[in-house]
Amino acid sequence: MIYLDNNATTPLVKEVLEAMLYDFDGIPRNPSSVTTYGREARSRIIQARGEIAAFFGVLPEEVIFTSGGTESNHFLIQGFYEKKRGPIITTAVEHASALAPIRRLTKDIIYLPVGKEGAPSPSDLRSALTKETSFIFLSGVNSETGVKLPLDEIASIAEGARVPLLIDGVALLGKADFTPLPKAISGISFSSHKCHGPKGIGIAIIRKPHRISPLFIGGHQERDLRAGTENLAGILGFAKALSFLTKENREKVESLRHFFETALLEKIPGAQINGEGPRCSNTSNIYFPDVDAEILLINLDKRGIIASLGSACASNSLEPSHVLLGMGFSKERALSSLRFSFSRLNTKKEVEETISHLLALTSSKQR
Repeated sequence: MIYLDNNATTPLVKEVLEAMLYDFDGIPRNPSSVTTYGREARSRIIQARGEIAAFFGVLPEEVIFTSGGTESNHFLIQGFYEKKRGPIITTAVEHASALAPIRRLTKDIIYLPVGKEGAPSPSDLRSALTKETSFIFLSGVNSETGVKLPLDEIASIAEGARVPLLIDGVALLGKADFTPLPKAISGISFSSHKCHGPKGIGIAIIRKPHRISPLFIGGHQERDLRAGTENLAGILGFAKALSFLTKENREKVESLRHFFETALLEKIPGAQINGEGPRCSNTSNIYFPDVDAEILLINLDKRGIIASLGSACASNSLEPSHVLLGMGFSKERALSSLRFSFSRLNTKKEVEETISHLLALTSSKQR
């Protein structure tokens, strides 16, 4: 099986599993307990939190553990909105885990245009800001196209306007260089399973001096911001997974993607990349003219190649990608596009085999 859907989730690597096994030995460790077992677990969490904070260049107390990217986005959006209610600035191409809670909170939403570039421009953000703005919420990298936000410029504008900047960093982690985090980012979300870590664990980083309302109450965990017994195995696994997010691994993945795209664009007439802006290292969203992408996806799967139509959270939908439509592409183009997302575990041989199958399948115009 050739797995090219790493923006949906990534394989758990052996080293991460080994780190998690500490909590799978049958000893009942509750990090909130004052017993010997509890203190031992608490010590491990403190160590892991410190390692994670160091990776991002933030303070340990700014790292809040959650169940994943969706919870982190809800936590940041709800918490900052309750702190100051007003217009929210975002885009129509955000992940559903951000758009849904924003739309539930208010109808006072300003959607920045993204166009064929795939990311909002700093000038449009500057024009949209007012003193009443509650916060800005944008993806550091779009999970469907891989297009990067001009993060430093956006952060500088937000800082100058003294408006909180919240970033969905889920698709950014391990795929682009962004550390240490710009200080102007008020909050950012991450999910472990997007970088060869375990599912069910994520973080929300909330920078000082911001203090927001908790999403869950009823316990004193996570500085009273996220009640509930900590996922010790997940936390240990997340910390370990971050240690493999190196420049060398990003460059390896980017070279595979470049090889893949170059071959397809040269050999498939009319094929194009969706997203003209600068992209992260691992994502290719490709338009195949006159091809039914859903049928192409099924036929690839039959040949042992896994890709996707877009976000895993919308994979059961028969509707075209809201991201591609939000970029101004036609419904027909959206329905003829597939996303391929690579990881450091992929090989050139796998990419060559995928190219060969794609050439064979598209030459017969899968409709």
